[in-house]
Amino acid sequence: MSIQRFFLPQSSFGSGQVSLPDSVQHQLKSVLRMGAGEQVIALDPQGMEYRLELVLAPEGNFTGKILSQTTNCAEARTRITLCLPLTQREKFEWVLQKGTEAGVAAFQPLITQRSLVQDGALVEKKRIRWEAIIREAAEQCGRGRLPELKETLSLKDALESLPETHDRTLAAWVDEQQIGMEDALVGFTPGDALALFIGPEGGFDPSEVEAMRAVGVQPFSLGARVLRMETAAILIPALILYQLGEMRPREDGFLPEPAKSR
Repeated sequence: MSIQRFFLPQSSFGSGQVSLPDSVQHQLKSVLRMGAGEQVIALDPQGMEYRLELVLAPEGNFTGKILSQTTNCAEARTRITLCLPLTQREKFEWVLQKGTEAGVAAFQPLITQRSLVQDGALVEKKRIRWEAIIREAAEQCGRGRLPELKETLSLKDALESLPETHDRTLAAWVDEQQIGMEDALVGFTPGDALALFIGPEGGFDPSEVEAMRAVGVQPFSLGARVLRMETAAILIPALILYQLGEMRPREDGFLPEPAKSR
C-alpha cells in the first residue's frame, strides 16, 4: 500500500514537527484508521515534501514528527494553464481531476459564445468542491504543488491578460488546416509558461479565432479526427508535456534534460 499524502498550509510546518488540521485528523483516525508510529507524507505550498511519523498527543490528536524532507520531483517544468469553457458539472470535474493527474499547473474557466454554461458564478458556488477534487487528485498522483483554480473570465478578458503573462499561447481549433501541435511548439523552451485554449462543445466561433490571432494566439490542429471537448482537454496537455520531454523516466529524482535536436 502506498504511503498517504496530504497537502497542508505553510502554517502547519514548525521546527521538527507538523500540526495536522481537523480534516486530516478525521481522515487519519476515522477513514484510514491509522495509529501512532505509522508514516505519512506532508507537502507544503513550496513544493517540499516531509516524511512524518504520527505521534498521538494526550488529547487524542495526531502531530507529525519530521523524519526527513526533500524537494518533490513530480512537477513538470513547463507550466500549462488550461483555459476551459464552462460545461456540464460532471465533465468539468472530470477534467479537473484528470488534468491534475496529467500535469496541468492551473485551470482557467472560460465563458465563450458557445459555452454550455454562461454563468461564471458557478465556479464560486462549486469552488470548495472543485478545489477538493484537485487536491485529492494531486495527492493521489504524487504532485508537489496544487494546481490553481482561477476565477472565471470571458474569452475577451482572457485574451487581454493571458498572452502577456505566458511565454506562448495556443488554441486547439478543429478548422485549422496548416499548423499542427508539433509546429506550434517549435522554439518553445521546456520550463516556460504556456496557456492552452480548448474550445467548447461546437467549437470556437470564427470571430473568436480571429480575436485570438489578433493578440498572438496560435491556433493548431490535432488532425482529421474531431475530439470531444473533455478528451481534448486531457489529451493535449499530456501530448505537449510528452513533446517537451516531460514524460521521460526520472534520473536521480529530476527530469532529464530533453535531447538536443541535430
